[in-house]
Amino acid sequence: MPDQDVTVEVIGGAEAMADLRRWADQLGPAVAAKGQTLGEQLAGRVRGKVPVLTGALADTAESTATPEGFTLQLGGDLPYAGWIEFGGSRGRPYVSEGRYLYPTAQEGEPEFLSLADDTADGRFSWSTPSAA
Repeated sequence: MPDQDVTVEVIGGAEAMADLRRWADQLGPAVAAKGQTLGEQLAGRVRGKVPVLTGALADTAESTATPEGFTLQLGGDLPYAGWIEFGGSRGRPYVSEGRYLYPTAQEGEPEFLSLADDTADGRFSWSTPSAA
């Protein structure tokens, strides 16, 4: 093939970048808002998994809304919460990822990804590029 000068003109690049920025600005808060409900559900699952003697530890399982979605917490200021969650002494083997909180959050990952996908699906459209 002989050497030829080929010119490629991209039309709509600026519009596409603006669309992507607009989508990111809209999608993050929309997913975060829907994620808060999932966070509450996951906190409920954690409450159902921790061992119960008085119920104090289970009562500390909660979800807190953040701009990115939510956080899960367990233990509050209970001095024994770490031992129940991670172990490490007195005949309770140490489990680095924990027994209740992190595994439950990991189990919820497919639900969060599906929620994000559903939130984005059909929500956005491309702008019409301007001619050069």
